[in-house]
Amino acid sequence: MKNSNKKVVLQKLTVDQADFLYDLYTHPGLAAGFDSSPFLENETPLQFTRRIISACAYIYSIRPAGNPDLLIGECALHGWDKQKQQVEIGGSLLPDYWGNGYMPAAFELLMRIAKHQLGVKTVISRTNIKNLRAIRAVQKIGFVRCNEEGNETILYRPV
Repeated sequence: MKNSNKKVVLQKLTVDQADFLYDLYTHPGLAAGFDSSPFLENETPLQFTRRIISACAYIYSIRPAGNPDLLIGECALHGWDKQKQQVEIGGSLLPDYWGNGYMPAAFELLMRIAKHQLGVKTVISRTNIKNLRAIRAVQKIGFVRCNEEGNETILYRPV
């Protein structure tokens, strides 16, 4: 299955990109949206990246199709529930690239992977209730709000 479209190229995230992933998650534009740190105490970039990779069924770096050497974000499928035939989708993008369609394009590719490689029927997106930008972005590609749990908005989309 091709992991690219006219907008983005997805490449499997590796430990070689640990510094990028760490910098992404410490970027002030992203870190302000976290209720708590994504890092464990004294966790190095390499340890953080290994932990994140091990927690995901599929995890990719996001790169613009016109400049596939440039890393601009990451996206992943995680929390795969084989019985319920559902998986969660998530990702982060450097703020300089927000509003340009990169994350929706990456999510469309991930949803194809979820359907064809994991056999899921539903994809779930969880985000902070204050992250209106992310909520609107996934709603634009067909996700529907279904619940709120604590400080999270939960949306879903059949695939």
